[in-house]
Amino acid sequence: MKLKLRQLQDGRHQFDISLSEPASDLLDFSPVQGRLTVVKSGVTLHVTGCLDYTARQHCSLCLKSFEAQGRAEIDLFYRPQTREDLIGGKELELKPDELDMVLYLGQEIDLWPQLREALLLSLPARPVCREDCRGLCPQCGKKLGDKPCGCIKKETDPRWEKLVKLKKEK
Repeated sequence: MKLKLRQLQDGRHQFDISLSEPASDLLDFSPVQGRLTVVKSGVTLHVTGCLDYTARQHCSLCLKSFEAQGRAEIDLFYRPQTREDLIGGKELELKPDELDMVLYLGQEIDLWPQLREALLLSLPARPVCREDCRGLCPQCGKKLGDKPCGCIKKETDPRWEKLVKLKKEK
């Protein structure tokens, strides 16, 4: 999604986003829908909103592929890049309010890189296909959710028994 700054008046603007086909750099996300609010004040823009999506993921316990619903919250600030920003070799200290700032050049802003980042960061670190997923058997690799695999559980190394007892006591 690109914003043409010359066509955007100061004030609040609403944009609906609907991607029914997956983007080439986010093949596992489809569809993506949401609404963004852009507040323009001079040359600064504040973009807020949320994107709802369906994403294809792999369970971190049993490796099964599944689709999950998710929501990415968007809160971005854009400002034009200045001459001081372009000076090479000079270290600049960022202030806390500049950490969320995205710099732009020209009269067009491409929102897609930051929207893509928000979508990816909203994915769970350890997705599971269902809450009661038991994963795979550590010995034979069979999926434990279907039925017991019949493997005999290994006995704990005797050197770890005191730690196992401590864990059971707590």
